[in-house]
Amino acid sequence: MGELDLRALVLLLGAIGVLTSVVLQHVWRQNRALLGAAQWWSVGPLAIFVGTVLLALRGIIGAPVSIVLGNVLVIGGMTAMYLGTCRYWGEPLPRWPWALLAACALVLLLFSAVWPHYAVRLTVVPGLMALVQWAHLRVVWRHDRSTFASQFLSFWIAFSIVALVVRSATAPMEAADSDLLIPSPLQNVYLISYAFALLGEGIGFVLLSQQRLQQHIRELASHDSLTGAMTRAAWWNAALHEVLRQRRQGGPLTLLMLDLDHFKRINDTHGHPMGDRVLRDFAQRVRQSLRATDRFGRYGGEEFVVLLPDTGTEAACALAERIRAQALGAGLPAYTVSIGVAQMNGHDPHADPGGALEATIARADAALYDAKTHGRDRVVCAPADAPAPPAVAPTSGTAATA
Repeated sequence: MGELDLRALVLLLGAIGVLTSVVLQHVWRQNRALLGAAQWWSVGPLAIFVGTVLLALRGIIGAPVSIVLGNVLVIGGMTAMYLGTCRYWGEPLPRWPWALLAACALVLLLFSAVWPHYAVRLTVVPGLMALVQWAHLRVVWRHDRSTFASQFLSFWIAFSIVALVVRSATAPMEAADSDLLIPSPLQNVYLISYAFALLGEGIGFVLLSQQRLQQHIRELASHDSLTGAMTRAAWWNAALHEVLRQRRQGGPLTLLMLDLDHFKRINDTHGHPMGDRVLRDFAQRVRQSLRATDRFGRYGGEEFVVLLPDTGTEAACALAERIRAQALGAGLPAYTVSIGVAQMNGHDPHADPGGALEATIARADAALYDAKTHGRDRVVCAPADAPAPPAVAPTSGTAATA
């Protein structure tokens, strides 16, 4: 171990960072809106590369540049990767790492130019790096402990923390006039360990990027690109799952059919782009009224469908009325919505779930038709265990006959 060329090893460590940076920069350029975190992740290894080059040039260039700036860039690169992970999960970017970098620069300047002491620097730098990595690990662990990408990244962050803490703790064993490039068993093990950790973290970032892209592809396949509601096919599959769950666990299951009134007139009068804005605004208003367990889909054109698990007719009609009465978005033409409500009948638990779902949709659609026939801009609730809703809707805007 003592025969290793540490200058070459330090440069190899930086080269690993460059390769990681190139890959992550490509990922970011291809998916800027979706993976802004990859830009931070790509800047980190690049800063580490520049820092390690400066560290390898100690003795050739002055200590303020080689030791101070080199170490600050290495810690700064690690900080950038940590901030990238914060952005990946939508956390606000913390400011304390920048104060840490400034304090680190002052300490390094003191113990390299004013009072040269390698053991003190070796205690401070890995210790601060371990602190940043600990914060990094907490972010990953807080948001995702189950996927392979997060577990892989967490392992290598934890591995680097162990290596950094051990190196910081063993720093007093080094002579005061020792140096980064003077071979020692501890130094060799530390640099090799950190090289592997940096490579592992880079692969972890790529895996997280791939995971986010796959989630986005699945989202595109199952959700309408204009409104964000589930596609008809995806909604049907989710609804069947809820029907089966309801049969196992019991509880009511109610369905809403929603249709924008005179939507063709909006398109003809204001143009299709404005019609698209209306659809987006309406879908957003509906989503804001729903729970995470509710299933919201675009059934076709300006018609939408909502499945409400563990919700009876009375509660579903009240929700439908709130959706109907919500204020319109600013700058949009006036529009209204008609809603039909039907609760799934609790008949034979062994009957075809698809048939039961189709029957409920038909009853909700009949209620919707009744709302359209009797003036629009109203909610009609189909009576339980009946094929059709009542013929007359009250003037209040809601017909609840169940």
